[in-house]
Amino acid sequence: MEEINNILETLIAQHRVLQKDLIDSLALSILENPDIPQIDAGMKKFLVDLPEHLNLENNIFYPNLLEKMKKKNIDTIKTEAFIAEMIIIGNAVMAFSDKYKTMPLIESQFDNFKKELSNIISVLNTRIESEESGVYLYWGMYN
Repeated sequence: MEEINNILETLIAQHRVLQKDLIDSLALSILENPDIPQIDAGMKKFLVDLPEHLNLENNIFYPNLLEKMKKKNIDTIKTEAFIAEMIIIGNAVMAFSDKYKTMPLIESQFDNFKKELSNIISVLNTRIESEESGVYLYWGMYN
């Protein structure tokens, strides 16, 4: 399965795309005359990119990682707790995306959108940093 062989590279590349999607929308939202249609386009792209990433991470990477760890008789309790936290964060990011999935929703709640967007970028970056400096390193260790 080619997907598994390059899974870390794929996940990291997806992280950069997700970060860019949101940073671009944030940059557009703080302009004097925000470009709502472009922000909406960015959010729609994010709403496509995020589920694709979460599917690969939650349904392929994490189960395979836990399986590798268990085969090596590694205690997975802390890793499973970490994964559960990451899934909660993913759900929060997804809920934000769903909340602002159309241009009228963004436009009608624009001030809230900007505040929440800044917060969700911070949350997403925390998740990404935690994964890339944590469980992603386990993949090679338990191969």
